[in-house]
Amino acid sequence: MQKIDTYLITWYGPFSSKEDLRDWEITRPETFNLYAFHAKTKGNRNKYYCGMTFKQTVGNRLKNHDHHIHDFENENTLQLQIWIGCIANIKPKEYDVRVCENIITSVLANISVGEKHLENKTNKKPPINDVYIINEWWKIDGNELKKRPSRSIPSVIPEVMVYYSEAKSLYGVDKLKYLGDLKY
Repeated sequence: MQKIDTYLITWYGPFSSKEDLRDWEITRPETFNLYAFHAKTKGNRNKYYCGMTFKQTVGNRLKNHDHHIHDFENENTLQLQIWIGCIANIKPKEYDVRVCENIITSVLANISVGEKHLENKTNKKPPINDVYIINEWWKIDGNELKKRPSRSIPSVIPEVMVYYSEAKSLYGVDKLKYLGDLKY
């Protein structure tokens, strides 16, 4: 039987700076391993990036001198939004974090925003196992994100993504639909 990797990622944001993110992150008990950011430039171009960290916090990872965040913080950027995510249903190993990043960057590069808007240069090839990912979107204050502004990170990463490795096919739902309450 084919191995199936299943992940629930809870995302929080948007943060407008890495300093705000770092201050917020240190107050939380969760371990955040994934991050994604979006910038709108003065030339009205949207650009995106998705990354992962395993041995350090997201806030510390973004402080690295050679990180892509610096490309997003330049004088040409009008608006920067950063989202951070944690794999909530398991205690993830590095493999799990890489698989999630891999699926997300594959979706962004091949389906959502296109190669020319994605700053990632690696990790765009799909994994070898079947993968199920559910993304939950939360505001920094802990309230559920209801409205997803056009071209924002929550609007370009589907809430549900299913990848079937044998067929190399990806399925997904942009936003889950309320079906109703169960009555007993």
